[in-house]
Amino acid sequence: MNKVQHISQNATLNSVEMINSISSNIYGYANNGHRAKRFKFSDYASGGQFKSNGYSWAQGKQEPRFGEWTKMMIKGRGLFEVQDPKSRETYYTRLGDFHLNATGFLVSSEGLKVQAIPLAAGVTKLQGPLPGDLSSYKRIDPNLVDPYNNPYTNNRQRLNPAGNPIAASGEVFLGLDPRNGRYLGKFDEIKVGEDGVIYGRDGRNIVSLYRLKVVDFNNLNGLQDIKDGVYYKATDRSGMPIMKTNTDTVVIGEALEKSNSWIKVEAHALTDAQRYFQSASQIHKLADKISGTAIEMIQ
Repeated sequence: MNKVQHISQNATLNSVEMINSISSNIYGYANNGHRAKRFKFSDYASGGQFKSNGYSWAQGKQEPRFGEWTKMMIKGRGLFEVQDPKSRETYYTRLGDFHLNATGFLVSSEGLKVQAIPLAAGVTKLQGPLPGDLSSYKRIDPNLVDPYNNPYTNNRQRLNPAGNPIAASGEVFLGLDPRNGRYLGKFDEIKVGEDGVIYGRDGRNIVSLYRLKVVDFNNLNGLQDIKDGVYYKATDRSGMPIMKTNTDTVVIGEALEKSNSWIKVEAHALTDAQRYFQSASQIHKLADKISGTAIEMIQ
């Protein structure tokens, strides 16, 4: 009887842990950039075994944010690198919900400063009539050229390659000059290309300014969760960050990545977990009742 009580108690505790993990996924569903927790629950008849399988790194759906160049998402593997300006700690996230703060730095909603590599000015001069609203600058392909769509002429113009790095990675400063309302006092418009390069437009000139630090890890599940499945910290298990340079990862401007929790699956799993919990509770009550009856008979 003690064995039955022990098994039912373990099943109850493991069911509660399962419910907590699923509830966390359901809560995170509304948060952009959130990664769902993965787990394995097995051997229920022997008390259950609950094992965390880290986080899901599957692609979340895209949420358009038209007209907001500071909002961006990663399609494919990779995380943005950000830094706490107070502690100087470095964190990693899929959430590209950025904005320019009061001092002109590109930061997250928590005030973490986005990290990027400053580039020499690689300049492309636009041909034909100047568009009123520039479209996104796309990725530089292996030939170091890429089409630029001119909506007035339907001609395809190619961007020159972005400039080479000129310094170590650091903060992104793109403050508006109060004297003329232009970025850095020079650029009319800022866009982010699919290659993670931040471009500025000065009249007809498209100029490369920064390359965002989009990094990957050999073991993503080795990362330490810092905040709600959105921000992470590197550990010995994750290894050091690796700068993404291959073409299987692109940065999409004017968009955010939604949580990759699948609410229908989570709701189904929550129902199962509640059934496990109720069943284990009933077995535990039955075991207590049988034990009580046995003690009364002995007496």
